[in-house]
Amino acid sequence: MPETTEISGKKRTRIALQSWVGRSQPAVRLGLSCQLLAMAGWIAIAWGIGHSVAAITAGQPAGPGLPIAAAGVLFRGVSGWLGDLLLARAGQTMVTSARADIFKTLSDAGAGWLGGADAGTRTAQIIDRTAKLEGYASRWLPGMRLAVAGPVIILIAVATQTWLSAVLLLVSVMVLPIFIWLTASETAARAKAQQAALDQLSGAFQSRAAQSGLIRAFRGIRRESAKLEEASLQLRDRTMSILRVAFLSTAVLEFFASVSIALVAVYIGFKLLGVFPFGTGETLTLAEGLTALILAPEFFSPIRKLSSLHHDRADATAAAEMLSEWLAHREHHPVNKLAPLPKAPVIVFDEVALGWGDDRLAISDLSFEAQPGMVTTLAGPSGSGKSTALLALIGRVRLASGQIRVGPHSLAPGDSLADSIAYIGQTPWLMEGSIRENIAIARPDANPVEIEEAAAQAGILDFAYDSRGGLEQTLARFGAGLSGGQRQRIALARSLLRKAPIILLDEPTAHLDPDAERKFLSKLEDLAKGRTLLVATHSDALIAASDAVIRLQPQQMPEEAGC
Repeated sequence: MPETTEISGKKRTRIALQSWVGRSQPAVRLGLSCQLLAMAGWIAIAWGIGHSVAAITAGQPAGPGLPIAAAGVLFRGVSGWLGDLLLARAGQTMVTSARADIFKTLSDAGAGWLGGADAGTRTAQIIDRTAKLEGYASRWLPGMRLAVAGPVIILIAVATQTWLSAVLLLVSVMVLPIFIWLTASETAARAKAQQAALDQLSGAFQSRAAQSGLIRAFRGIRRESAKLEEASLQLRDRTMSILRVAFLSTAVLEFFASVSIALVAVYIGFKLLGVFPFGTGETLTLAEGLTALILAPEFFSPIRKLSSLHHDRADATAAAEMLSEWLAHREHHPVNKLAPLPKAPVIVFDEVALGWGDDRLAISDLSFEAQPGMVTTLAGPSGSGKSTALLALIGRVRLASGQIRVGPHSLAPGDSLADSIAYIGQTPWLMEGSIRENIAIARPDANPVEIEEAAAQAGILDFAYDSRGGLEQTLARFGAGLSGGQRQRIALARSLLRKAPIILLDEPTAHLDPDAERKFLSKLEDLAKGRTLLVATHSDALIAASDAVIRLQPQQMPEEAGC
């Protein structure tokens, strides 16, 4: 079984890379063509210099050689620049394609299945790991093709001048594939370890930054700084191990290239001096010898780059190996978004068991009924599965057994009522922009009058004074400067604007002071009118304000339960 899983994982990684790079193939092909044209420019330079020097040495005019060499320089420069531009675009296209697939998966399946790691780690995986894919399209793929086609072109050009020099170059390059393969296999393992260390450091830094106030309050700065230092040193060590392999492989390739070029130079020199010890069946002129000698370094140029290019391939493969597992989630756990409901339904949980994975159960034997127009509350301590029950309505957890009925219909595993639900959590997300823009997220097509009515009903105008710009007041990043109660009022306005028949509230008063909590609770009755309102909380005040309360207890294994 492990072997089958490994093969499946490799195949999944390969399919993901091929899919992402497919959209950048036109730019890759054009960029490779420009690089081949640049190589042709080098052939013109070598021919022009070789024949010009030979003519001048013979006391004759340089002839067309120098203009051809100058044209070759210009042609090579323009082709190389255009090739680099196209390949850079190809790399960005591949990164964009990967991120689009990942965000589509998050949109379809939800972010709940990304649990188990902190926000910093997940951010690093989505942003930094996808960035590692750029080198695959911009350097590795065209570089690998150039390493095959380029030397063949140069070899043909050398053979037209001296066939034995071409044979020497061909024989010398035969030993390189084995060494390159050994280097690539070692690099892949180290790249994977290095990216894991980067994820760990990003997660550790983000979590410490988010809790900096608590760390200072409990005088844990030195302890937490030591943990960050340990994570950064681990990243440094793994990065340096990759660099050691890179320098070693580059040195070996340079050694073989230098020896091969030296052999060609020795042969051409002895042949021109007439002291070569045995016949070769060819007559070599100064022009032919110089041309072949100038072409010899270009023969090894794309091969030399293969060492560093293998690091781009290893980085991309390591990133795709993890990211392709995320994409596979969409296939294994598809989410089926149901059509919006026309009115508030009765929601019934009948002996429901919910789980997060194939085997983990977060809650079992849950039964209750939520009626429209009433505040139905799931109460219990952390770990009792309150939030898990809410997530079941949007297809974010696995329905292991039992029935969830919404109106006359039963939800199948993976069914989601997201288009019929407005959600208010503990800390509503706010973006940098005006209050009006933050409310309009719930329904972008809403007109200004509808937004203003939702804001008024939610009590936003109590703090969004005209002197400060009213609803046009600009919020800082993440809504910095607003109190918990003000954030919740914006979230409440979103729910009202969305006009969803179902509203889910997950610990909405957890970060509110008593006064803000009372104001929020005063809005609940209006919010429940014409809607099915389901709340997860352990707040005594919110429980007391509810029409129906379902008491939950932690499962046998709290670490596997929902919050």
